Amino acid sequence: MTLVHRMLAVIAAALALTAFAADGWPGNASPAGGARETPRYITAPDLADRIISRKPGLQVFDLRSRADYDSFHVPGATHASVGGLLRQPRQAGTTMVLYGNSVTHASRAASRLAGRGADDVFVLRGGLHEWIARVHEPRLAVDATAAEREEFQRATRLSLFFGGRAHEDVPRADLPRGYWTGHSDDRAGIESTLLAVAAIRRRGC
Repeated sequence: MTLVHRMLAVIAAALALTAFAADGWPGNASPAGGARETPRYITAPDLADRIISRKPGLQVFDLRSRADYDSFHVPGATHASVGGLLRQPRQAGTTMVLYGNSVTHASRAASRLAGRGADDVFVLRGGLHEWIARVHEPRLAVDATAAEREEFQRATRLSLFFGGRAHEDVPRADLPRGYWTGHSDDRAGIESTLLAVAAIRRRGC
């Protein structure tokens, strides 16, 4: 083995140890060797319904930076870090909903919490991007389908409750990809969210 190969091997080992220390166990598996927990997802409208009905034990956590949280967040959400949640004692009858700058980040956090004993953890599908798109600022395309119009009626009621603003007859081209489904990729979701939050703050909503 050449010196270069030895150096590469040392670097690889160091990176592996760093990843191990960050996640606790390879692949986020449980200490007992169980399979990695698969996170469960909740849609923004379903979360909104739970908030409105004041579902007992519901806790929503925003894993973004404090500045992003202060700029705009899901009503009732608490700013938190993954480390802080992992140290937090488990409470019986609690339903946790997580979201962050990316669904991937929130999903990993949910997997770690589930692996540490949390039995009712959800990830907000589409994150804050979907919350704005389907609850706070729903938009209806001018050529909307019947299914989209039906969903828009529900979204409009939610928007009014949370002090948002619904938009009708929007050009289809102006709706970001994944707008109604919450299935846009993380990069597109983050960019769309930043633009939407900036617009909301300009209006003072």
